[in-house]
Amino acid sequence: MKVYWIEVRRSPLVWCLPLLLLVEFASVFGRSQWWIGVWPQASAAAQIPAIFFAPAFSAAAAWSVNRSLRTGMLEQRRNSAQPLWKLDLIHFLATLTHGIAVYTIGIVAAALVTFPDAGRGFLWPSYLLLGAATITACAAVGHIVGRLTNSPFAAPVICGLATFVGLGSLGKSLGLFVLSGSPAYEVPSKALAPRIVLAAVLVAIAVLAPSLFKPTTLWSPKGDQRLVIGMGFVGAVITTMVLISMSGPIQAPRSASVDPLCSQGAPKVCVWPEDKKYLNELAAMAQRLDEIPQDWITVPRAMYERGLRKPSEKTANDFEVLEGNFWFVSPNMAGSVMELSLHVQCPEDEAVGLAIRELEAWLEVRANNNQPRRGIYGGPPGVDYNMLSRVAAATEAEQKTWVDNRLRATRKTSCD
Repeated sequence: MKVYWIEVRRSPLVWCLPLLLLVEFASVFGRSQWWIGVWPQASAAAQIPAIFFAPAFSAAAAWSVNRSLRTGMLEQRRNSAQPLWKLDLIHFLATLTHGIAVYTIGIVAAALVTFPDAGRGFLWPSYLLLGAATITACAAVGHIVGRLTNSPFAAPVICGLATFVGLGSLGKSLGLFVLSGSPAYEVPSKALAPRIVLAAVLVAIAVLAPSLFKPTTLWSPKGDQRLVIGMGFVGAVITTMVLISMSGPIQAPRSASVDPLCSQGAPKVCVWPEDKKYLNELAAMAQRLDEIPQDWITVPRAMYERGLRKPSEKTANDFEVLEGNFWFVSPNMAGSVMELSLHVQCPEDEAVGLAIRELEAWLEVRANNNQPRRGIYGGPPGVDYNMLSRVAAATEAEQKTWVDNRLRATRKTSCD
């Protein structure tokens, strides 16, 4: 343990900590901050550095081990009474300590800004472990490349670029990171475990491989032994990748048995408890629809966030709050109103279809209090949201006249 702490203090990464912290905070807070106030979303945001920080840390790990070997330590390692793999393990653990410490600081920052608006609960460990596993795996790649090469500049550059490209192209499909953490989904243990095993396998290779390819007098495997051990390393990685592919997606639907958090009165809106910060605005949207003074409109007595109810025909219009944008919610709310309010005989008729789409989009605008659309481009065929915004800004009598014109178009009875 004493040797480990000495290695931590003398690690070249001490000089890189400010840069690594900058990358960490830029990864967590540099993008949109809609996740603040929702624990699972904050947990996912805290592991986002797996995409950006992990490649930077891989480069730093390669530079650290390469620099240590250039300071005259290589001969001491070779003549040490300790097996070479133990020395590599201590160096890697010291390197990883710096990386996990920076990662932890980012996690604490994400928790601190989430506390004021969050509902019950706390950060979800599964997301944090996923990020830690990816960072550890990338650090292992950096360690082995830096250990087996003599270039002080090429190794860090190669590791940084290779891990960044690898995560960008395969990381999402392999489930090495997630981009958001909807409360309707969770990271199951059976999916998380093989990702952690992959990181452990890469660490074992990073620690043991130098003894194989750069043997010492203490342990010098012969050519056949090297081949067998090398094939064992490759087989372990392949086996782990197979396990990952068999474990299913990294995020799976959460149990619908959780008691929802619902607004008072009617129509009530029910959300996952973790989405508490959205409840007041969602309830206000439902109330705006209920207050439209037109007799043909029937608003459901309850609206639910997606995942709270077991899938059925009744859940088709359950909403989902994507990136904190309520414009993603309003189509589902408007759809649930249209389903109860309007029954047409010729929905496939072009004129009827356009009238239905315009009415539904008008309900969206009303639900959002005629606020500008944010983060959404385009829309249903033939629907002009600028025109609908002008309609929603008119008097209730003028809006009723506009609506009645569309309602007449939907009452077509001949579907020729």
